[in-house]
This record gives sequence, structure tokens and C-alpha cells, in this order.
Amino acid sequence: MDSKEGAKDYVGIRKGLANGKSLGELEAQVLDVIWEMEAPVTTTQVFKVMYPKRELSYSTIMLTMAKMAKKGFLEQTREGASKTSPFTYTPLISREQMGLELLNAVSQTILKKSLKEAVDGGLLGE
Repeated sequence: MDSKEGAKDYVGIRKGLANGKSLGELEAQVLDVIWEMEAPVTTTQVFKVMYPKRELSYSTIMLTMAKMAKKGFLEQTREGASKTSPFTYTPLISREQMGLELLNAVSQTILKKSLKEAVDGGLLGE
């Protein structure tokens, strides 16, 4: 659901992804912005898109993106040889892949079978 300011409402994704990965609400928002942009992206690009919707500091976005790289959601690459050169980020999971992982996790939890098994066998046991 969208809020009156036009920003999407998010719920964090807790341990529903492969290898027990999870995303908090801000991380989900950042990833959504990155998926909408042409990769690789910079922290500044993400900040410029997010700030009008959610007034966060630049350092908050920067730290969130670095954390997401450590979690394996983003690839972090330094643009230059200097230690002060900026990083660029590329998503390591697509929106579609994440959706499938989440659906599979729900299927495993509720139906006790993989999404493929549930779909191939019929969801209603037919």
C-alpha cells in the first residue's frame, strides 16, 4: 500500500530468504529503488531518489547499502584505486528471484513442501 506521500509501505523480510537471510524495512526500500535503476548504482543516486520520500541522512543510506553487500544482496565495487574512491552497487538477486524465494519459504512453512512440489501436485491436493 502506498502512503499519502507516494512512498511505498514495506514490511521487513525476516529469514524468509535462502540461507536464512533477512531484510529490514529500510533495506527492502533501498533494494526496491536499486531494482528500478540501471545498475551499477551509487549511494548518491539512491539517496537522491529516497530522500524526498523518506528524509534519511546520506550516511544512513551508505551504511545500509554496505550492510546489504555484507549480507549478499548487493555487490560492492570500488570505482577507483584510492581508498577514498566511491563504491558502486549491483543487485545480486532480482525482484523475481526474491519473490520465488519468499513464495518457496511460505510453501515450505505452510504446506511442508517446496513451491514446485505444491504447484506440480496441485495446491488443493487434487
